Amino acid sequence: WTSMFPNEQVSEQQSALFVKKLLAIAVSNIVYLRAMFPEQAFGDRCLEELNLKILREDTSCPGACQVIKWMKACFDAVDKKYIYMDPKDLSSIIESYTFKFSYMNSGIDIYRNNTKVSSAYHANETKKATIQLLRTIIVLTQTLKPLPDEALMTIKLFYYDEVTPADYEPPGFKATDLNSFHFQEPMNIKMGNVSTVS
Repeated sequence: WTSMFPNEQVSEQQSALFVKKLLAIAVSNIVYLRAMFPEQAFGDRCLEELNLKILREDTSCPGACQVIKWMKACFDAVDKKYIYMDPKDLSSIIESYTFKFSYMNSGIDIYRNNTKVSSAYHANETKKATIQLLRTIIVLTQTLKPLPDEALMTIKLFYYDEVTPADYEPPGFKATDLNSFHFQEPMNIKMGNVSTVS
């Protein structure tokens, strides 16, 4: 556990680090299971007997390198507490994975599909919820139909207007007027919740 995540998430910084690592692991496993990049773009890791694939920073795959750059840019927005999810904003895309962030006075919650998480944050609960979330992502992603050859990946971030500078975009991102998405076959699946910091 401690080789991948901070042992405790008792401070805002530890909580943010935890969220960033969880996001990187989740996205890595999604793009691996959706066969977006070749096998050599990933490294193997194990978390409590759960085999995971992690995008490698030293990969020669340009697409994987771009996703890593996007993730690092997202981390900048997480650190600055700028990101939020617009629950009214749904777009022709094949599939979407939404990670929602809430910033509390003393930490960060991560949850899906607008289901509020409990306010209790214990290390064991966080560990259990994290492993369950990652297992669910892996199992459900494996059941999806293959992506079409012409499928592309994009990341859209939403920001809190009251704290985010008007001209802010993380490195590698640009502003867009696209505010809605249209799904070919809409289906919402709640994958899990993870809370950190009390």
